[in-house]
Order: sequence, then C-alpha cells, then structure tokens
Amino acid sequence: MSADLSESLDHFYRGQSDDPYWTDSFWFSWAIPEKDICGLVWTHFRPNMNCICGGPAMWDLSGQHVWEFPFFDFQTMRRLPEGRYGIDYDKFDFAAPWSLSVKMVEPMETYRISYDRAGFRLELEFNAIAPPNIMNRPSAEQLKSAFKVHFEQPGRIRGYVELEDVRHDVDTFSIRDGGHGPRFMEASPPGGYAWSTADEKTGFHVLAPNSGNAPQSDVIGGYILRDGIMSPTAGGIRRVLERRGARPEVVEVKIRDELGRELHAIGRAQVPAEFMLYPDRGQWWTLFTWDYEGATGAPGEDQEYYGIHEFRKWHRAGPDAWAKR
Repeated sequence: MSADLSESLDHFYRGQSDDPYWTDSFWFSWAIPEKDICGLVWTHFRPNMNCICGGPAMWDLSGQHVWEFPFFDFQTMRRLPEGRYGIDYDKFDFAAPWSLSVKMVEPMETYRISYDRAGFRLELEFNAIAPPNIMNRPSAEQLKSAFKVHFEQPGRIRGYVELEDVRHDVDTFSIRDGGHGPRFMEASPPGGYAWSTADEKTGFHVLAPNSGNAPQSDVIGGYILRDGIMSPTAGGIRRVLERRGARPEVVEVKIRDELGRELHAIGRAQVPAEFMLYPDRGQWWTLFTWDYEGATGAPGEDQEYYGIHEFRKWHRAGPDAWAKR
C-alpha cells in the first residue's frame, strides 16, 4: 500500500461526487467479553445531504433489540458538525452535536473516542497492531452501491464506559474499519462479515456476500494476520454451521491469503444483537468467540447483513429455510 493511499484513509475523500448517498464512514469495535458486553462506535458522514449518522451502542445478554440495550444512541439524521467539511473538521478530528468526538493522535495508529450524554460516558483509545488492509476484491455491485475504498485494521482498545454511574473498564483486542463511496443498501445482497483479533500478531477478517442464499458464501476480501505478518485473502468461504432461529450461532471460516497461508476458524455466538442502523439495511451483529491458530475463545464478531427487503423475507422464511442456509 502506497504512503499516499495510506495517508488518505485518515481523511475525508478528496475527490468530487454529487451522489446524495455518498458516504465517508468509520467504525470502532469495543467489548468486555468477560462481562458479556459488546459495543460499537459507528459514524457515517453524508456531505451531499448535509447530515451525519452514527453514535455509540452497548448491548449485553439482557436483550438483542435496541430498545432492550443498556445503551443506544445511533443518530440517523443530524446536521454535520459546524464549519467547513474537510477543512474545519475531518474524519478523525470532529465533535458531533450530540457529544460524540473522535481525535486522531497518531496517523494510522492511535485514535481517541469520547462521548458523554444521557447517562452514558465513553472514553476509549484504539491502538493499531498492524497496518490497514484495503479490501482487495470488491464486486461490481459493491463498487456501485456500497463503497469505492474500504479497509480494516486490527488493534487493541482500552479505556472505560460508564452507564448510570457504573464504570466498566475496557481492554480487549479489536478492529476498526473505514471507507468511502455511494452507500445505498436497500437492494444489497445478504452476506457475512467476520473477524477476530487473538493477540498482537494473530487475527483474521473476511467479507463474504451471499447473493443466492447458498449454504456457504465466497470470501471477496479480508486478511490473515499470522506471526505479525498481514496478507490479503486470495479466496475462501464463510459457512453457518448452526442457527438459533434466523441468526447465526456457529460459523466456520476457511480462507487462504496471497502468501499461500491457510486459516480455519470456528466461531460461536456469545452476545447477539439485531440492528436496523438505517432504514434500508438490517443485520445480526454478534460478539463471537473464535478458535483458530492455537487460540481458544479469541474475541471477535460475526455480522450477517441484508438489504431491508431481504431481511424481512428472511425473518418470515421460517425454520425450514433457516436450516438450509
């Protein structure tokens, strides 16, 4: 990856697009696995609509829907921060009107995330453990309706969250992502997104669309991190081995990378959530434990996503259909 491209990932897209759905996004995952708590900070800037979507969420085993979460404040239609887009503030240097702020401390390395509203306070710092991996095999449909550039970067996230005066320390391996492009997902095909970061030198990530409701999905992007060396995926599959109702309960990942290395992982659901973070998309977003590369119970996630029409159909499909995919 060139230095210029790497540098651009920390900033808003410098080109021009008049697409109203043009989006510049980022996400940080955080969790407290020992307390069965998972969380996120996810933000989408939509400059041609003059709006920003995003915020923090925290869920546990008390319920998988947002109205049951300990905390949820994903804003779907708020004005952009004050000032000139990309000049007075940037992708990792801004404060949103509802208290969410992100500050880049070291480019491509260290980021501080803060939030303090409605009885919930979040103070986290993400530190990368490897360079970012740019998604290497996007489909024509994704380039058309989801992203032009997208990357993932493993790391460690530390700090705390405080809910109604109860403090929870956060210290776990994590991942972040970012990207830009037209984001219109109403008709996007189903698919899976899985990752784990076991330690400073070990992890994986996969993106695997599933346009035909097949028993398994082909991997079109991701990486293997082994012995501290990251390499993009060259192929592989994500397969759901067991479901609990409509959602994935046990997931298998088999991938190979451009160095010829292979990885086999089995993941098991720990803390599930069901999201509709925007009106045109639904997904299962579940804290998983993963076994691979000699690691047992490594932290990570599995996300299974759908365009909203497919999500509705999938829920209504029933046990016979769920058992076949």
